[in-house]
Order: sequence, then structure tokens, then C-alpha cells
Amino acid sequence: MKALFVALLLTSAPAFADAAGAFHDGKWPAAIKEGEAEGTPASLVLAGRAQLVIAAYETRDKARALEQVAAAEKDFDAALAKTPNSPDAQIQKAIAIGYRAKLTKSPGLGKETRRRFEAVRSAHPELAIGWAAVAGWHGGAIATLGNFMAGMVLGAKPGEVDAGFAKAIKIDPTSPIHRVFYAQTLLDLDAGNAAKAAATLQGIGQFPVSDGYDALARSQGVQLAAALKAGDVKAAQALARRQQAFGNLG
Repeated sequence: MKALFVALLLTSAPAFADAAGAFHDGKWPAAIKEGEAEGTPASLVLAGRAQLVIAAYETRDKARALEQVAAAEKDFDAALAKTPNSPDAQIQKAIAIGYRAKLTKSPGLGKETRRRFEAVRSAHPELAIGWAAVAGWHGGAIATLGNFMAGMVLGAKPGEVDAGFAKAIKIDPTSPIHRVFYAQTLLDLDAGNAAKAAATLQGIGQFPVSDGYDALARSQGVQLAAALKAGDVKAAQALARRQQAFGNLG
């Protein structure tokens, strides 16, 4: 009888038992809880990333989103305190600052984000995420402020967009993330980029995913590819903007 009771307890346990498992399954609250409890550099990064996913894609209140971004930064800071040279923690910290910049419309934070992205790309040119992050920063700045103002205020350069994303895709050709973010950026910049965005997303539904965040990006890519295939460029452009971080913020 005791053995049966133990067996029932084991079979009723959640499918994930740690931060990595929870993040893999897209169970963001569990990834936060487990990641902070485990307290390793890797688990803290996963906890922070889960905070950012919730803030960027699930939260509808700006103040709440800022709180979640701040909580994510604490996780990344804790990871960096343990491993200061971790590119994963460094890039995620920079993303969190970029989110704060976007939510608060702060040019200073925007410039800090770019400097941090560039530092990771310079130190780790073999990592696709550094190239994509810098490219996305330039594209986002230009889409938000326009080419002239983005250049004057933030130092954004149009040439960084295509070159950076191309490099990221070359380094990591099977990842859906860089292709989806590139397509979203292209459409955010100009409806005339629809054909290039569609080509970037070709076959996106068959790309492999390694965790819940990959799955989220791939799902967005499939939806965006379908909208482009339908031929309504304006609708596809609007969808691409809603899919971006804080695109549905009330």
C-alpha cells in the first residue's frame, strides 16, 4: 500500500522538475520559481528570460511590465555576480535594459543597450544572438523614430539591419528566432519589404525548436508567413508590429 502511494505521488508530479524543464515546456511562472530557487547562473538566466517573456508578450499593463522587467534584471544581475563574463547573462541583461528603454522612451537607455549588444558581439562574434541583437536594435530605432531622427539621436544605421541578421542566420541557420525577428523588423520598417520578409520565413513551420521561447517565435513566424501569403501587406505589417515585444500593451 505504501509503495502504491509513493508511485501515485511520483506519477502526479509535474513533467518538469527544474528551471530548464519548465522553460523548455514554456511554463514561465515555474521557470521563474525554479530558476531562482536553484540559484545557478544558468537557472537565473532562465528565470530572467521567463520574466521577460511574460512582460513582453503576456502583460497588458505598462507599470506591471516594468516591474517584471526589473525583476528579470535582478535575476540577470545575480547571474552576472556569479559569472561576470557569461555572454548569455550579458545579452539578456542588455535585452532587459532595451525593454526599459522602449517602455520609458529613454534615449540614454537605448544607447546603453546598443553598447552592451555591441560589446557581446565583439567579444563573441561566433554567437548569432549578438549579431541579431545589434541588427534588431538598429531596425527598431529606425522604425520608431524614422531614419533621420534615429541616426541623429541614437546613432542608428540602416546598413546594420540586413548585414547583422544575415550574419546571424548564417551562423545559426536552423533557428527560427532570427528569421522571425528579421521578418518582423523588415515589415516594421517598410511595407515594401513584404517579399523579402516572406522569403525569410519560407518553411518556418518546419524549423526545429529547442525550448518554449523558440516555439513562441516559430508560431509567430507561421502566423506572419500566412498573412503574407494571403497578400494583405498592411495586415501582415500590423501583425508583425503586434507580435513584437509589448505590441499588445494597453
